[in-house]
Amino acid sequence: MAGYYFKSGSRFMIKDNEYLVRRELELDYEIENIHYKIIELRRKEELLQLWHEGQLLFRISEEENKLLKTHNLDDLDDNLKRQAIERYNILKPIIKGEILPSEIDEYIKTLDGTVKKSAFYEWKKRWERTEDIRSLVPLKRGPKGSRSNKLKLKILDETIEYFLYSDGKHTIEDIYSEFIVRIDEVNINLDKKEKISYSSRSTIRRRKEQIIDIYKKDKEKYGAVLAKLMKDGSQQEVFANKPLQRVEIDWTPVDVMLIDPSDLKPKRPTLIYGVDKFSGMPLGFFITFKPVDSKALKQCLIHIIRPKTYIKKMYPLVDKQWAALGIPHTIVVDNASVNDSYEFEEACYQVGVKEVQFCKIDAGYQKGTIERAFRNLNTHFVHGLRGTTFSNFIEKGRYNSSEKACITMQGLIYMMHIAMVDMISHSYETRRGDSPHNIWHRGIENEPHLTLQIPRSIDELKIMLVAGSELRKIQHQGVVIENEYYYCKELIDLKNKFRKLNREDEKVRVRYDLSDMRKVFVHDPINNNYIIAKATSLQRKKINMGLPVPYIALEIDSKRRLEIKNSFDPKTRALAKRKIRLIQNRDKKIVKKWKKGQEPDETIDSSFLIDEVLPTNTEVEIQVGNEDIVILEEEINESKQKEIRKSKLKLKKSKEEEDNYKQNDFMEYEDTEIDELPSWGITLKNNKEDSDSCA
Repeated sequence: MAGYYFKSGSRFMIKDNEYLVRRELELDYEIENIHYKIIELRRKEELLQLWHEGQLLFRISEEENKLLKTHNLDDLDDNLKRQAIERYNILKPIIKGEILPSEIDEYIKTLDGTVKKSAFYEWKKRWERTEDIRSLVPLKRGPKGSRSNKLKLKILDETIEYFLYSDGKHTIEDIYSEFIVRIDEVNINLDKKEKISYSSRSTIRRRKEQIIDIYKKDKEKYGAVLAKLMKDGSQQEVFANKPLQRVEIDWTPVDVMLIDPSDLKPKRPTLIYGVDKFSGMPLGFFITFKPVDSKALKQCLIHIIRPKTYIKKMYPLVDKQWAALGIPHTIVVDNASVNDSYEFEEACYQVGVKEVQFCKIDAGYQKGTIERAFRNLNTHFVHGLRGTTFSNFIEKGRYNSSEKACITMQGLIYMMHIAMVDMISHSYETRRGDSPHNIWHRGIENEPHLTLQIPRSIDELKIMLVAGSELRKIQHQGVVIENEYYYCKELIDLKNKFRKLNREDEKVRVRYDLSDMRKVFVHDPINNNYIIAKATSLQRKKINMGLPVPYIALEIDSKRRLEIKNSFDPKTRALAKRKIRLIQNRDKKIVKKWKKGQEPDETIDSSFLIDEVLPTNTEVEIQVGNEDIVILEEEINESKQKEIRKSKLKLKKSKEEEDNYKQNDFMEYEDTEIDELPSWGITLKNNKEDSDSCA
């Protein structure tokens, strides 16, 4: 993809309004609103911020739109991707300027007739208009030839490539023998008229010379550096004389232990770091707990290209400005196993990087700028942190890094911004004689278009480079990534289209940025574009949507939910359903008797649940809390009988009291002399006094 930048004649959209750049001023651009014919002045920083927020979109020509039918090379099959890369390799000497326009015809002759002159100039025309490897993808199929000839050529190429890029040394006789065996295997299933004939050994030898890639073969055997040396010969040291001409990317474990929020254990993260060779300016970085792969390198490339206008809002403690941005011309990376899939190299060509160089493994001298940058970062920043591992065991001594660890990933990212901006890019370097920031700006004065050379839109940049990629089925709530649903109206419309086409079970490609999970990009295979779907429940999960949401935040929430789910006893559901079924069957029998005009024989209680649910052949384990609850039918009957006896006694006693009360109310009183009453051994007081006086 060719880089876009603000220059006279550039066109872009802001909120459905198209603007034209008239001229560039020192801090502003004079732009014209094409629809309203109004001249405006806009700050350069403001336009970059609008691009970063996705509100500014550069205009794409109709021809470029026609040529760039593919959003990502990974969406293609292996055959189309291979053809695009082969065409790029053929054009590469012209792109790099190694072959002059006057020498093109001679160069085409050296290709031994494998490429026609008209096809070569068509590929060259596409590249010059787009500077994007995706434009070299075949737009339509070529003329149909004989089925047998095409199939035989395919078998021959597969046989030759099998021996060319495999271990060991092989001869033409080995290739010829394997080719005949494969032809015989195919002919078994073909009719007599369609059977494929053999090719001679000389034909195999000529075809081998046509398709062999000496550089690729030597690269697999000797490594990228030695293969390039064998191809181009010895060259003098390469110097960079302007910003972004040569960018070095490497990765290393950081000398500090962090706390991983997923398990609260101390872990050592890995830093992927990009540095500009001309100025020493830090361009971007990416930190991860996981092993480094091509996806992590692409995340770092996103940070290198994008403007750093987010710093003032997200990281207010950073004092200085981080001016680094733009598409590099050449990227130099280590030739480690991470790059064996060539995925990172293909991604670089998509965004407009002209060349990707692979250094020899453990050859730090070939990328000395990034090696010095790591050493400078450790000395001035990392080794002063709590939980540092230092650079060697002598410096570390008895310092326990794991016990001292207290910094989180988010905290390290914040501190890394402070270190790279305030401590490195704006600090004096003895070797360079100035700060990287000042050297960068002096270089930009001679190449102003490099400063603002950015992709067409930030969404297009992320679709090509984001590390997250999954296949998902569209549901009513949208698509789900780590228990988070992403929804938009266009996504549901796509689901309904699948239903009409009987493709309801089809999965779609979902791409997402590991550093910001607030939205994802869903591929629409019908219209061949990407739909932006936004998260629906981050606020409910108490995640701050004002700042980028890293993938690890959703990963932690998903892991926590799974742990809570596993803490529940799975037997509870089965026991509850057994009880429900027993009550249902009990009521069914009772209602059946009622309908027949009969009364139920038994009093309805819940004791039958204990008898029917708990005794099972599967020996269901009962929780400790349930052992305290004991319900016995005999004890219930005895308690009922006691209550009945008590109630009868109370009733009898109350009846006797009522009878006595009635008798007292209707009692007749007669005049009775005291002397006539029986004494029962009682002496009256008056009689006692009379007897005493008589005495």
